[in-house]
Amino acid sequence: MKKLPNDFELKRYGLHVRLVREEDAEFIIRLRTNERNARYIHATSANIADQIEWIKNYKSREERGEDYYFIFYYKGAPVGLIRIYDIDYEKKSVTAGSWVCEPDLPMQVPILILILCREIMFDEIGAELDHFDVRKGNKHVQRVHKMMGAEIVSEDEENYYFELSKNDFLVKKGDVLELLNV
Repeated sequence: MKKLPNDFELKRYGLHVRLVREEDAEFIIRLRTNERNARYIHATSANIADQIEWIKNYKSREERGEDYYFIFYYKGAPVGLIRIYDIDYEKKSVTAGSWVCEPDLPMQVPILILILCREIMFDEIGAELDHFDVRKGNKHVQRVHKMMGAEIVSEDEENYYFELSKNDFLVKKGDVLELLNV
C-alpha cells in the first residue's frame, strides 16, 4: 500500500475529486449539518473555526498517510464528501465512511462518488479490504453497498458492520456502472 500525494486529484465519471482543504470548511459544515444528511452520521459542530481546526489536524494525519478526506465536484460544484481512514498498511485494510452528498443530486452521482472512492482505496492506495458500518435505519445505503458486493459481518444495536474485498468490488463494479448507464 502507498500514501497519496498531497496534491492528489482525479477526474472520472463526470466527477472531479481532490483532498479537502481549509477553505472547504463552510461547505463541509453545510453538508454535514443538513437535517436530511445528519440522520445517519456523527454530529458535526456548526462552528467554522472548529471545522478549520479539524481540517488542520486532519492534514497532519493525511501527511502521515493515516486518513484521507475527499471533496467531490459535479458540473463544477462541490457535491459530496467521503473519508478513507483506519488505514492499516500491514493488513491492507481501510474504512470508507463519512459519505455524505447534496440531498437532491441525480441518483447516480452519490453512487459514482462511492465507486470512485473505492477505486482510490483499492487502486491508488492498494488496499485489499474495506470495512465499515452503516446505521440500521439507513436502508438505502445498505442496499447500495450490497449491490457493490459488500457483506454484513456483524451488527450491534445501532449498526451493521460490512466488509468489501477488492475482488468482490471488481466483480460487481461493471454491473453497477452498467446499471447507471456509465
